[in-house]
Amino acid sequence: MMYQERQGRGEIESVSGMMGRYPDQWIFFEVVERDESEYPSKGILIAHSPDRDEIHRIAIRTQVPEAAIFFTGEPVPEGAIVLL
Repeated sequence: MMYQERQGRGEIESVSGMMGRYPDQWIFFEVVERDESEYPSKGILIAHSPDRDEIHRIAIRTQVPEAAIFFTGEPVPEGAIVLL
């Protein structure tokens, strides 16, 4: 598995910055600030990985007051067909 999990408390950074640094990966972070729409805007990165299952395993064993998991890539790959 290719993933990175932080050791100790990381730096607070914007969610957009985290998403830009880890394209097409899952990021798991502690939420420390929300914008006026209540969307997470700043956080502390806990882990990132292209493997969603790995991020979920890390999330299950991590205790933080509030956390979020985002995928940083396109929700539907180019050329894919979505049926609703």
